[in-house]
Amino acid sequence: MSLTHRLLALTLVASLPGLAAVSYGAFDLRNARYAEARADALRSAQVVASEVGQIFDGIQGALRTVAEADEVHRTNSTACTDYIMRVRPNIEPLTSILVVGLDGNIRCFSEPSLASPNLATRDYFRTAIDQKKFAIGTFIASKVSDRNIIPLATPIIRDGKVAGALVAGLNVEWLGKQLKQRGVQRGGTILIADRNGIVISREPAPEKYVGKKIDDSLGRIGAAAPGTEDIIGIDGVPRIIGYIPASVTPFGLYVSSGIARSEAFEPIDRAVRNSIALFALGSAVAFLLAWLVGESIIRRPLMRMVATAEAWRRGHDTVRTGIVGRSDEIGVLGQTFDRLMDENAMREEQRATAEERREILVHELAHRVKNTLATVQSIASLSFRHSQGPEALRQFHERLQALVRGHDLLTRKNWQHAGLSEIAEAAIAPLQEERGHRFVISGPPVDLPPTTAVPMAMILHELCTNAMKYGALANDSGRVTIGWTAQPSEVGTTVSLIWSESGGPAVTPPDEEGFGTRLISNLSRQLGGDCSFRYPPSGLVFHLSMIAPATEPRS
Repeated sequence: MSLTHRLLALTLVASLPGLAAVSYGAFDLRNARYAEARADALRSAQVVASEVGQIFDGIQGALRTVAEADEVHRTNSTACTDYIMRVRPNIEPLTSILVVGLDGNIRCFSEPSLASPNLATRDYFRTAIDQKKFAIGTFIASKVSDRNIIPLATPIIRDGKVAGALVAGLNVEWLGKQLKQRGVQRGGTILIADRNGIVISREPAPEKYVGKKIDDSLGRIGAAAPGTEDIIGIDGVPRIIGYIPASVTPFGLYVSSGIARSEAFEPIDRAVRNSIALFALGSAVAFLLAWLVGESIIRRPLMRMVATAEAWRRGHDTVRTGIVGRSDEIGVLGQTFDRLMDENAMREEQRATAEERREILVHELAHRVKNTLATVQSIASLSFRHSQGPEALRQFHERLQALVRGHDLLTRKNWQHAGLSEIAEAAIAPLQEERGHRFVISGPPVDLPPTTAVPMAMILHELCTNAMKYGALANDSGRVTIGWTAQPSEVGTTVSLIWSESGGPAVTPPDEEGFGTRLISNLSRQLGGDCSFRYPPSGLVFHLSMIAPATEPRS
């Protein structure tokens, strides 16, 4: 697999936890919403049952009031009928009111009857007569009012005995209007059925379902307690319902409230769809970024480095990756790659320069050896011109040592330069142990090239020798001050050096120029400067003025 493919695979693996999180979140939300919908459905059913119970309580109170009226207790059917006909319009839920004797025959009624059936065998009538309580029957199509009703009966009590029953019909259409006014949420249903499972009222679309029997294969109508269920409604729509069994309601009817699953889960499904869409979009963006990163940010720079290395292998040392302006790892790697090649090229250049410099140094060494031999020859010639004894040999040896010290100093400096103060310290080194405290050296830093450093060391050595023989160092109290000033000029540094002696034996000008004086004069001319000697009684004063050529800066 290429690096880009590996990045894409890594992105895919990295997105799996996100997919798992989305899936788990959707599952958890659906479970929470499902529990919430079940609770809402049951709560709604309980509210409807309470409202329907209030309706029946009101009707029961009204019927009891009517049953206690004197007109109902009279044997005169005309007076009873007139009273019932006046009362019935004031009790809107009822379709008709009948006064029925103990034999089940109708004694008086609130409206002209289409039929006069005997009610002695009806269960609601028998319950009211036998148990002396308000009774609710099951759904029927009334032959008396020619309407769908729920029959109701309440006993007529006379002198503590049951004298008959007041029978009425609850208008199913009116009950449906009450449910419709109550309102039903979109996709929801409210259904009331009798204990036989016949639909008494349903919202919405009551005209389609009133009078039909519902599927009660799960036994919800006769259940012992309220509950919830997932069902396929009689309209074929999957719903979550909350129900109150007929055995639990005080009015003996089954009540249910349903919520369409599509409506219950629509917000969750929409949120899940949005989450999946966002996840898919994020994954697509992640894959696109992974591909772009793999191709443009990682693979192409790496292949550029590979191509650069291949070009180096073929000898194209000027080729570079050109990766600049990036602070990430790839940028650091590319820039390090380029710096490595720059350093290699620089080392090659330095090697070539060093080789060239070595050649120059060989020639320079040969030249310096020749100059040194010439200097030695000159010292020997001057040292042995007038004397051949041991003293001449000793002076020659000391001058060679001064020459060696100057060369050692330059060797330590790689024959590049030497400080004037270092040269002065090297010149008085042989006297440092016994007479070093009698010297005062001061002056600003001045660097002298090799061609100037060695003659300067020889001059200072010769002055030290003369001071030991004739000057300030010839006794125990004399002192020597070596000081100089330096002024920059166009061609180098103008140096003015003064050697001043004091405290030694009295000094007088020499009758003739000695060897030391001639050597110092020759070396001063070799430096391209001029010198002067003064001999005041206090001690020798030597003045050297010269121009020190510019040296390369110290590394």
